Amino acid sequence: MNYSSSFNNSVDYQMITSYAFIAAVPFSFIGLFTNIFLLYILIKHEIFAKTTYYLLRISVISDIVCNCITASGYLIVVGATISYSDGLILSRILTFILVSSYGVSIMTLCVIAIDRYFAIVRPLSPFYRHNKHRFIGGLLALSAIMIIATAMQNFFLIGVYPDDTKFFDFIDTTPTLSYCLILGTIAFYFIPVLVLTITYGKIIIHMKNYIRPGVSIANADDENNKKRKFIKTLITIASTYLLISWPYFATLVGIAITRKSLRQVRQLGLVYYLLALFSFSTTGTISSVNPFLYLIHDSSVQLKAKLLISVIYNKTKSRILVTDDAASKHSTNSVAAW
Repeated sequence: MNYSSSFNNSVDYQMITSYAFIAAVPFSFIGLFTNIFLLYILIKHEIFAKTTYYLLRISVISDIVCNCITASGYLIVVGATISYSDGLILSRILTFILVSSYGVSIMTLCVIAIDRYFAIVRPLSPFYRHNKHRFIGGLLALSAIMIIATAMQNFFLIGVYPDDTKFFDFIDTTPTLSYCLILGTIAFYFIPVLVLTITYGKIIIHMKNYIRPGVSIANADDENNKKRKFIKTLITIASTYLLISWPYFATLVGIAITRKSLRQVRQLGLVYYLLALFSFSTTGTISSVNPFLYLIHDSSVQLKAKLLISVIYNKTKSRILVTDDAASKHSTNSVAAW
């Protein structure tokens, strides 16, 4: 016990936290450029003029804003000396942005899932056909209320310590904190899990058993294969989100039950603290991971991305060749004149 205590005292936790912020900076910039690249693709091509991709744009724009603010915030934390008041403001702003961005992403996936459910399982529903835009708008408004409410409660619960102004933590581990963390976990994890599981489960069952009237079996198989690929893409992306964020929400539930702050988790041992830090860090990088999920798993996005990269590469190569030719001619003329 004494050995464990002396070991914990010898660990420089402030340095560990600083390294975590330093590692987050390049992730934020990579995510920023990739999200801008993805947004350009979604806006430029008419193939993406569909409800699903319009909703996806909301998520991408949110991620771009998140990447801009977090990258700036992380640079300030890494490179500047921060007072207690500045640290308090910075911790709350960054936490609000990160929580809001995650909320926008996961709630957008839920709205997409509900829209796909009506489009595939109940396409002839009078309610869906006549009120589609209002229905989706209502879902987005409800999602916005949940996001703002959850992000705001984190805004007031997070803080820093006077002797460690770069360490963001839940300072007052009160019953109110426990209730807020559990409600946030329900809103941002368990409700999305329920919505995504039910909607995609019903979609999969429907696609296995349904053949559209007047369509040959061969054509029906081809049509269903295309739908299956797209649904598989959405399920993969949603599942990845939930898997990446599960350690974070598990840590929040642990904090809520034990009422131990991250600083108190340090006292339990380095391993426990690193696990908690890892869970927060992985979820914090969601906005940077998001565009890669679509570029990897969405074949339409992937194809347009490859074409755009090919065009950029060929144009750059042509300009280099033109520049080299001009320089070569200039050198030849200079030698001839001499």
